[in-house]
Amino acid sequence: MAYTIQQLAALAGVSTRTLRYYDTIGLLPAQRNSTNDYREYTTVQVDRLQRILFLRLFGVPLATIQKILDAPLATQQAALLDQRQRILAERDRLDHLLTTLDKTLKRGGNHMSDTEKFAAFKEKQIKENDVQFGSEIREKYGEEKVSAANKQYAGLSEADYNAMQDTESKMLTLLKAVIQSGQIDSPEAQQVFSLHKAWLQFTWPTYSTEAHKGLAQMYTADPRFGQYYAAKTGSDKAASVLAAIIEKYAV
Repeated sequence: MAYTIQQLAALAGVSTRTLRYYDTIGLLPAQRNSTNDYREYTTVQVDRLQRILFLRLFGVPLATIQKILDAPLATQQAALLDQRQRILAERDRLDHLLTTLDKTLKRGGNHMSDTEKFAAFKEKQIKENDVQFGSEIREKYGEEKVSAANKQYAGLSEADYNAMQDTESKMLTLLKAVIQSGQIDSPEAQQVFSLHKAWLQFTWPTYSTEAHKGLAQMYTADPRFGQYYAAKTGSDKAASVLAAIIEKYAV
């Protein structure tokens, strides 16, 4: 069966503009009707669109999706299995969020532990971080380590959560000073490293210098990390300076 672009858009719940864009960039090439040259889509394109939408669900970049779908079937299957695990994790997150909300409604917000009070807030942050950086972090560290880190973060008490935020704040203040001085061979830079390490250890079940350096590489390779640290410090150099500090002192 062949679908027009309007029919496929309605079937998949996407806009015709999106389908045209996918066609233009080669992500979902349409066939052309021999009579009127209109776009049309067969079962092959429908199957490919389904995979695209699954992968987009958690913010996988379009360029990455194209590489996956143009790869051998085994690679595609592995990517879809990864998405399945993430959907299951999201379901568990929502179940936990509902449980917390039910407790709040039942108790009127009273007599709840610090962990329970902050559970919904922390779950929201986990979700936002996963949408923004999840694909890249999982590719580098694997689903097991990412899930363990998220679980540890979700279990932080109010005191630990506040300590984590305070640690990052102190680290950023010192990072600004290092950026201004231009000296990463300094006591301030060493403190930046120590504070960044301590900040990570709030959520990392186990710490290693290799993983720390791997994160530093992501800071320079992915512009989103650059944007995050630029917003926090007011300097476009922040991510690269922090990465250089980590590379120097993570030994």
